[in-house]
Amino acid sequence: MASPVARRLLQQVRPWIEPAQSYEKNQLGLGMMFLNSLQLTWTLGLLADTVVLLRAHALLNRRPVESLLAPLLPRQLPLDLEAENERHQ
Repeated sequence: MASPVARRLLQQVRPWIEPAQSYEKNQLGLGMMFLNSLQLTWTLGLLADTVVLLRAHALLNRRPVESLLAPLLPRQLPLDLEAENERHQ
């Protein structure tokens, strides 16, 4: 909070970070925990952030799921008009 950049970043980013952290806290079942140790709170906060990053990484890098019926689905044949025009000329 010492610099204007830090204050501005905090004001712009905090409104969308806090709901995400609250959601993750509920997902991890931390809502009923009372943490009276700053070191433990810091560690659990880092672990919660790690879960978010790992989930985002997994979603971004997953392979698309191909349908088991894909080989049976009809496919449109390419319409090669240029080759057809060359044959007629």
